Amino acid sequence: MQAKTLSRIFQYGTRLFILAFATYLAVMHQLKGVLAAPNPHAYCPFGGLESVYKFLASGGYIQKIMPATMVLFVSSVLLVVVLNRAFCGWICPLGTLQMLFDRLARFLKIKKLRVPPAVERYLHSLKYVGLVVILYFTWKIGDLVYSPYDPWAAYAHIAAGFSELYAEFLIGSIFLLVALIGSLWLPNNFCRYFCPMGAFLGILSKLSPTRIYRSETTCINCKKCDRVCPAQIAISTEPKVKSMECLSCGDCVVACPVDNTLMYRTWGKRVLNWLVYGIATLVIFFGVVEISKLAGIWKTSYSSATEALTDDSGAKNPANIKGSMTLETISKEFNIPVEAIVQKFKLPENTKADEMLKNIAAANNLETDAFVEGVRTFIADYLKQGGTSSEKPSSPAPVATVTPEQTPVTQEQTAQPATLDIRGKTTIEELLGYGMTKERFKEITGVDMPADQKMLLNDFATANHLDMEALKTQFIKALQP
Repeated sequence: MQAKTLSRIFQYGTRLFILAFATYLAVMHQLKGVLAAPNPHAYCPFGGLESVYKFLASGGYIQKIMPATMVLFVSSVLLVVVLNRAFCGWICPLGTLQMLFDRLARFLKIKKLRVPPAVERYLHSLKYVGLVVILYFTWKIGDLVYSPYDPWAAYAHIAAGFSELYAEFLIGSIFLLVALIGSLWLPNNFCRYFCPMGAFLGILSKLSPTRIYRSETTCINCKKCDRVCPAQIAISTEPKVKSMECLSCGDCVVACPVDNTLMYRTWGKRVLNWLVYGIATLVIFFGVVEISKLAGIWKTSYSSATEALTDDSGAKNPANIKGSMTLETISKEFNIPVEAIVQKFKLPENTKADEMLKNIAAANNLETDAFVEGVRTFIADYLKQGGTSSEKPSSPAPVATVTPEQTPVTQEQTAQPATLDIRGKTTIEELLGYGMTKERFKEITGVDMPADQKMLLNDFATANHLDMEALKTQFIKALQP
């Protein structure tokens, strides 16, 4: 029994450390920006699955996804194939949050709900349907469509404040509250019914040779294993746990009162005690991370604002401006006076140049996404009208009462082609502003240009079953001088 206690302490310590570290990164990202800490999508393995289509097609990543995300995805896949769903039971921070509320419920002696087996099976299917829907639209549109509904993304943005949670992650916040508060009565409910990563790992777990086995000769049929299982699996009735809903949390193994009755086995032969299983989990998962670092692949964030703003063509692109960037950074990188931005958006004269865009939006009751998108469009238009954006960042332009219209345009500046800011959130109206004609639009899309000029290209592509990334490439090619 002492060995089980030691293993449990090691498991809980590991899970809490990972949760604390992920929380620290999330807070730092919200308070200090993308250059201080990676965005929460960068260290979520599901982001790798979301981006795999684009990675295989072009070698690129969906916005907010980094090479480290793909490494963590590969690491998770390798882990589930070797040790089953150890990621869920030992690493996933959202699973740890739910576990903490479950343990609180045990301490408070709150009675757990038991869902009828037929209903439980139906609810399990929701996450598999969700996985297919999420991947279809993500791969089709080329954007993180799941982000607003993701409870982990909502958790990672708590430090940004209520207004941002309400505006961008309302549904994700509801999922988070249901997952945590609901775990007082229904343990790991998000894992069981809604988690798309859990659905993916559950499918792959069928390939794993590692499972929990039950010794029928020593089992006393006390059913403690059934009662503590957060996935409500009937462990006491089978010689081994074959369900792909098993989270590999080990609750049943620890609860069993008879030693060597419930145990992990590989290929049905080699026994892995709980401590060895946990150590093997960390070695495989973080071993892949360390190998990627040695190979020079690991990268969680940008080393500079210049890198963050530079696109695949090697030029700085206003479309890459982040909400966590400051006016000072944008001024420096695109050589645009801070005053020009302040005047354009009618911001208070005392607006701080070192304030992040999302904080400026919140302070002025502006919708964050709309404000950031407006800054991107303004910068692109400003450069097109004669602003400069050299490859090497110049010193910040002095603040002066100069507007874009008053800025002189030199012959050298005019000769520089502007970077076209075409993305999923670009409207038909903006596309027309870039010089797109209705005839050329139809040639590219095979569809008449919609009458609603406020329609987003993402919505147009989805409605007409078109690939957003392919459309973006064709539009840029058609409009590039």
